[in-house]
Amino acid sequence: MTTEKLELNPSDMVSSAVYKVITGCVVPRPIGFVSTVSIDGIYNAAPFSFFNAISHIPPMVCISISPIYRTKSKKDTLQNILDTGEFVVNIVNSQLAAAQDFCSNEYPPEFDELTASGLTAAPSSMVKAPRIHESPANFECKLYTATPLPDSPYTLVIGKVVNMHVRGDLLLPDGRISSPKLDAIGRMAGSLYTRTTELFSLDHDAFKLIKAADNPLDSAN
Repeated sequence: MTTEKLELNPSDMVSSAVYKVITGCVVPRPIGFVSTVSIDGIYNAAPFSFFNAISHIPPMVCISISPIYRTKSKKDTLQNILDTGEFVVNIVNSQLAAAQDFCSNEYPPEFDELTASGLTAAPSSMVKAPRIHESPANFECKLYTATPLPDSPYTLVIGKVVNMHVRGDLLLPDGRISSPKLDAIGRMAGSLYTRTTELFSLDHDAFKLIKAADNPLDSAN
């Protein structure tokens, strides 16, 4: 086994090779299971692992959406967001793993992924896009901006969270979310996923204590 690092210049690599390195190293990635509705009233649901929370004042999330490479057209999720200005991000737990994977496949715009996957569309309070009832938490979002990334086929979507639905048993007395009960899963590389139920905590001063133990003379001064 070698500890020597290889230099990989993305400019010298094909895009598929860059993708494998990026998605293999930036792990685990949270999954935004995005539900939308078309202007014709057709429900759509698709998972995205280029997703994250980016602010809580105000609460905002982002999704980076690639085109359908085969046709070079917009994915239904992006088209629906642009048409309606609304979407819902549903948190994926282990019970939703298979269903969200089913929804990740390419389907025609008239295909209702929610019904086909056996999931339940629940009404939202402040947006027309449906929530996924089986998800432990749902964020209703209004589109803030959708920006094509420079020199990239991806579009960065930023949404303002205007309402949240959280399963009651997840909320702890201090207002935090119980991670074990949330049971969220994360995306790894390829077809691999990870659970978030194996947890550990760190004392903020843990590093100082370790350094002091390594250098007792320094800590004595």
